[in-house]
Amino acid sequence: MRSGPVRGSGSVHDDLLERRGDYPVLATTTYLANHTLGAMHRRTPERLAEYAALWAERGVVAWETWAPEVERVADLVGSLIGAPAGTTVMRQNVADLLGDLAVSLDWSGPRNRVVTSALEWPGSLHTWSQIGRLGGEAVVVPGEPDGVSFDVQRMVDAIDERTLLVECSHVLFRTSTIVDLAPVVEKAHLVGALVVVDGYQAAGTLDVDVVALGADVYLGGSVKYLSGGPGNGWMHVTADVVDRLEPVSAGWFGQLAPFAFDPEIAYAPGIRRFAGGTPGVPSAYAAEPAYQALADIGMTRVRERSTSLTQPLLEAALERGWTVRSPHDPARRAGHVTIDPGDSQRVHDGLIARGTLVDHRPGVGIRVSPHFYNSLDESLGVLDTMAEVLAER
Repeated sequence: MRSGPVRGSGSVHDDLLERRGDYPVLATTTYLANHTLGAMHRRTPERLAEYAALWAERGVVAWETWAPEVERVADLVGSLIGAPAGTTVMRQNVADLLGDLAVSLDWSGPRNRVVTSALEWPGSLHTWSQIGRLGGEAVVVPGEPDGVSFDVQRMVDAIDERTLLVECSHVLFRTSTIVDLAPVVEKAHLVGALVVVDGYQAAGTLDVDVVALGADVYLGGSVKYLSGGPGNGWMHVTADVVDRLEPVSAGWFGQLAPFAFDPEIAYAPGIRRFAGGTPGVPSAYAAEPAYQALADIGMTRVRERSTSLTQPLLEAALERGWTVRSPHDPARRAGHVTIDPGDSQRVHDGLIARGTLVDHRPGVGIRVSPHFYNSLDESLGVLDTMAEVLAER
C-alpha cells in the first residue's frame, strides 16, 4: 500500500497533488479506479451531517432548504459539462432517466427507430431491447472486432428518415475511446431525429461543452470521475427540445405546481418536468463537494492533467510488450487506459491484494484510470506491480 506524500515526477499541474488530502482513500491505497468509482471527498460526511441536522432540527420545514439545494447541485454538475443553468436535472441513475426519456416520445408512427451501438453500456442496450413494447424498433450497429475502433460512418449510415432517436456514448466504457460525435449529430438532425449522448465516462475527465456538441440530450452519472457517489444520475436537455417531451412518470416534483396536489397532470416547464418523485436529497448533498472541487480546478486543467498521466502509462505498457486496448493517440482517448499484460484476471486480483485498486473487464483487460489527484509515480508504478504479479507462480 502507498501512503503519505507522493511526488509528482514533473507531471503537468503537479500543484493539484496538494488536493490529495481531500480524498481519504489515497492515504491507504494506490487508487487508480476512478473510471468505476471516484474517490470520496473528505467533506462528503460533513455535508451528509448537514442534511441530517436539517431533518432532525427542522422536520418538514427542511424542504425549504432541501428542494432548492437539489436544483443548485444540478446546475453545479451541469456547469461541468458546459450546460446553461436550469437545463440539468438530477435523478437516481441513468437507467431511470433513459427509461423516462424513452417513454416521453411517441414510437407508434413510421418514425419509430432508435439507432445505437453494440459498444454501448449494457444497461442502455437492455432498455432499447424492450422498445418494441412501445412500438419502436432498435437498430444496433455492431462494434469493430478490435474493440477499440469505432466506425462512426456505420452509425451515420444507419440513420434515416425512420429514425426517431440516436443514442451513442461520448466515451466507450471498455476502452476509453472518444467517439467523434459531430457526424452523428449532423446526420440525425438532418433527418429530424433526436441525439442522446451517454456522457458517463466523459464527465469529470474531459472538457465537455454540450452546447458546442449540439446533442439534444446529454446524460450520465456521478459514480466515476465526478466522484459524486451513487444516487446521482443527471440529464441535460436543450431548451428547444425539452418542452416537446412528455414523461409518463413525471412524479410530483415534475409538476407545474407540486404542492397544489392537483390530480390532473401539468408538466413543469423545462427540465424540471423530468424531476420525477421525491428527490434523493442526501445523494445531492453527498456529491456537492466533489463537484465543487472540479469546478474550482476547471475541466481544462483536469483534462490536461489526465493526459499527462495516461500517455506515459500507455507508452510504458507498450514498451513492456503488453497489449493496450485503448487509443494510443491521447486526443482520441479519455481518462483510462485498458491494459492486457496476459492472465489479466489473476493480475487484477493480485493488484487488489496489494492495495492497488483498478478493475478488470473480461476479454479486454485491466482498466487503469489516474485522476487529477494521482501522481505520475503512481500511474507508472502500477506496471511494476503488474509485472510482480505476473512473475508469481
